[in-house]
Amino acid sequence: MVTVFRRFFFLLICLLYNVQSENAFCFGKTFFTPEDENRFFLHTVERGQTVYSISVMYKIPIDSIYKYNPGSKEGIREGSTLNVPQLSGSFHYHTIQPKETLYSVSRMYQMTGEDIVAVNPGLSVQTFTIGKTIRIPVNEVTEPMPVGNEYVQKHDTEALLFRQPMGGRMEVVRVALLLPFGLNEDTNETNASTNRFVEYYEGFLMALERLKNEGVSVDLSVHDIGKSEKELPAILQKLSLSGVDLLIGGYTDKQIKLISQFSKEKSVPYVIPFTSKSDEPMNNPHAFQINTPQSYLYSKASAVFCNAFKGDNIIIYLTNATDDKAEFVKLLETDLKKNNESVTVVKAAETVAKDVQTLLSAQRLNVIVPSDDSKESLVKLIASLKIFYDTHPEYPVSLFGYPGWQAYAGDYMEDYFKLYLHFYSLFYVDPTVREMKDFQYQFSRWYSRGLIETYPKFGVLGYDTGMFFIKGLNEYGAAFEANIKKVKYKGIQTDFQFERVNNWGGFINTNIYLVTFNPDFTVNKDLYR
Repeated sequence: MVTVFRRFFFLLICLLYNVQSENAFCFGKTFFTPEDENRFFLHTVERGQTVYSISVMYKIPIDSIYKYNPGSKEGIREGSTLNVPQLSGSFHYHTIQPKETLYSVSRMYQMTGEDIVAVNPGLSVQTFTIGKTIRIPVNEVTEPMPVGNEYVQKHDTEALLFRQPMGGRMEVVRVALLLPFGLNEDTNETNASTNRFVEYYEGFLMALERLKNEGVSVDLSVHDIGKSEKELPAILQKLSLSGVDLLIGGYTDKQIKLISQFSKEKSVPYVIPFTSKSDEPMNNPHAFQINTPQSYLYSKASAVFCNAFKGDNIIIYLTNATDDKAEFVKLLETDLKKNNESVTVVKAAETVAKDVQTLLSAQRLNVIVPSDDSKESLVKLIASLKIFYDTHPEYPVSLFGYPGWQAYAGDYMEDYFKLYLHFYSLFYVDPTVREMKDFQYQFSRWYSRGLIETYPKFGVLGYDTGMFFIKGLNEYGAAFEANIKKVKYKGIQTDFQFERVNNWGGFINTNIYLVTFNPDFTVNKDLYR
């Protein structure tokens, strides 16, 4: 009966919009017919989104987006709109229009506000904004719209957006650390990364010691989940019985999916500390991804670049090597041209100096951006640019690079300073600052060895993660997610700036640094949020 009434209501709305077909019905401001299998609605692209991330958000194939958006294969831009197919399933999608309220939307779809809020966990008075897309359940309506005093119904419905989880300090934070310490059970081989996970655990323990000295109590359980998902169901069952306030870990896609499913069912915050390729934050409102997905990172890095090198002479150098940063340099070129900045793309022919010499300016800083981050390309760039720098000091040159180049700093530190190197990164440790010196000293005292030379440094990652999340839970308890931006902790290697990916999903870390090696042998680490 509810479904019949809802369809009648859709027909009424469409008539009000002067849609003549008696079989037409609509969602938001898009009109469809029941026979049309290719229904779609409009999605406005936000900064950092890709066709892939949008397909994951709406659980539809990428090819479906390409089909209705010719040209999207070549890339999409912030602010543009996409036709997103409304396939059969559990949800319709509604884009919030000016003057709409939760109450008016619930009336439009003939369901209660509770039904809508239930499938949009991040929905609040702050996120119910014009242009945002929310999910509307199709087959999960719990009860028909109530009858009675409309003023009271409207007040009660709108009040749902002001509901906050009950907060208060969490006296003891129960943490489960799920790390792959052991053998790969399928191949019976050790993994070189095992030592890194041990170091992550060691850094995490150092965080617990500091928190203990600050009066924070932690009940920690540590679980070796191996390199497969075989042990996880039993481990999660035990955690279900004993109770847990924070989950951290997972290595493979299957492990992460299992832990995320448990997190979602139990409404427990889940930290994904290592991979940047997980899709779980798209649909789990309690997932926190520390390592920013490349699509978001590239978009942020491009924006930071355009701001930092405004008015400079930009040269994108296609190295003919791996070109594994082709997606980034293409986005960067697009953004620079959109801002009317000077940018030239040149293909490698002989040496870097000869390839770009005619493009250099004596009046402006010349910023050279290679199309890959391989060590091979870095070595060639350094060798050629050093010679050019020595013979043509009248041309100011700067080399712009990538996060992975941190791993080679020990071998090329002097060259980094000489070539005024810049690179963007989510993680960066400045060995000269007091916090890092103290950490290295304490780590050496605890474990009688130094940190493994990796990027990022896993011991520091474990420390930063433990400090941020446990401090947050201790202070805000069940209201931690609602107060995520209030947690005060300055990381040694990374800062945490979490943003929800959509109204029903979880969080990704959008922090980024621009690291600069200055010719006077100082290093700047500028944070962009």
